[in-house]
Amino acid sequence: MDLAKVEAIVEATKVRALREEEYRELHQGIKLLANLITPAFRNDESTEAVCGGQAEGQAPESQPASEAPPGAEAAEEPEKPTRKGGNGRKKLSEYSAAKHVGVSHPNLRHGQLCPCGCGGRIYLQVRRKVFRHFVGRPPIELTIYETEELKCNFCDKVYSAPLPEGVGPGSYDATAISVLALAKYGTGLPLYRQAAFLGTLGVGIAASTQYELVASAAQQLEPVHKELVTVGAQGKLSHFDDTRMKILKFVRDPKDKRTGIHTTGLLSIHDDFEVALFMTGRNHAGENMEDVLKQRDPDLPAMLRMSDALSSNFSDLESDEDVIASCMAHGRRNFVKVAEYFPEETRHVLLAIGTVYHNDKLAKEQGLSPEDRLAFHQSNSQPVMDELKKHLQDQLQGKTEPNSSLGKAMQYMLNHWKTLTLFLRVPGAPLDNNPAERLLKKSVLHRKNSLFYRTAMGAKTGDLYMSLIYTCQLNEVNPFDYLTELQRNAAHLNEAPGEWLPWTYKATIQRLRGAQPPS
Repeated sequence: MDLAKVEAIVEATKVRALREEEYRELHQGIKLLANLITPAFRNDESTEAVCGGQAEGQAPESQPASEAPPGAEAAEEPEKPTRKGGNGRKKLSEYSAAKHVGVSHPNLRHGQLCPCGCGGRIYLQVRRKVFRHFVGRPPIELTIYETEELKCNFCDKVYSAPLPEGVGPGSYDATAISVLALAKYGTGLPLYRQAAFLGTLGVGIAASTQYELVASAAQQLEPVHKELVTVGAQGKLSHFDDTRMKILKFVRDPKDKRTGIHTTGLLSIHDDFEVALFMTGRNHAGENMEDVLKQRDPDLPAMLRMSDALSSNFSDLESDEDVIASCMAHGRRNFVKVAEYFPEETRHVLLAIGTVYHNDKLAKEQGLSPEDRLAFHQSNSQPVMDELKKHLQDQLQGKTEPNSSLGKAMQYMLNHWKTLTLFLRVPGAPLDNNPAERLLKKSVLHRKNSLFYRTAMGAKTGDLYMSLIYTCQLNEVNPFDYLTELQRNAAHLNEAPGEWLPWTYKATIQRLRGAQPPS
């Protein structure tokens, strides 16, 4: 850019109107200057990225650091942040399905003389040397049994050799169906891709056959899924939200004017376990939540419910006794979207919310109880939020246009202030709805890879498996083992489905085998 030329254009504005080429030259120079002095905004919603390296937990109106006294030594350079993550290797405790094999030395024994001739004796060490050995196998293996058949030459009666114990009567073992269901609804691998993958390994199973297998098994698992919904209705805290979904052959009532189809993800939190539920259909999250709460014990206190502030997340049956919280992350995101255009105006808000999140992080690190966490927030976060509310109100009184994107972000916060700040009044109230967002990633992964459900029955099958699989993952239970045992014990599921939940099924199996259940 020629600075002298730009300066001449600026001087020319005093005496005449600019020509078209002069206007373009000046406009290009202004854009270049703006790019040089404006910090680059990355695709990151962290306060440090948006506000230009603001320290975590710093209050919006923090005081500048005091100067060092004369003669004091220069402060040491801050230590470099430690590298996150490790070397890529997991702890042995994380390999829950690993087979442990003890290996004894072939020649040496505990207490014998050292073979080097030093005269000492060798003794077993408390800690053993560990060697990890990974072996690859196809996810499904096929064995073809060729049984002998003997035929009588007089009566033509045929005698077939029996199959080995544990084989049959069906061609597909429960373990094979569990692998198909876990790959499809647990990791988002479509059935046609599984068919292609298994075909390359020489054990191809058609996609239509795979669905028939998992759908048939889903009918056996339905009692446990219904029990899971009942248990989910009794939780003390729930996170829920929905995302769009598509069902190709969805039969709709002619009077129904609603066109959208959604999958609702609901996370119900209890003292000792968590329940994940998925529901796909025409209903929104609020309507699905209402159906679940119909199974709640009336003697229990109201469930604390967290969602974003969309009207579809609320039902017509809401009352003053309901304890409802709104997501702080959604309110904060509105300011992140406009931070590039209003850097100074949004900085104050983002730093205030960042201080609240920092306080919540400290409460978690200290392991505070819900009551102590509430007292901690009231002491440290209440003044910050009170000041933030006053700041937003002052900005909307003539300083910020209410209909602008920044004004709408401020108005959103003030309109939902009561539910956004529930964590300052109710013990255990969360700050945001991020657990529900993580829950819905299962459904989004299915939508991304498979694009749709073909029928409503297919959506129901997917909801069942996703609910069971993700509930297992939340409670650190092996979903493959769980689905397999449910199929093998399908005859017992209707009798007492509560004994076959992810946190109770192992004790039930031990009892059926006549062994003492684990403590």
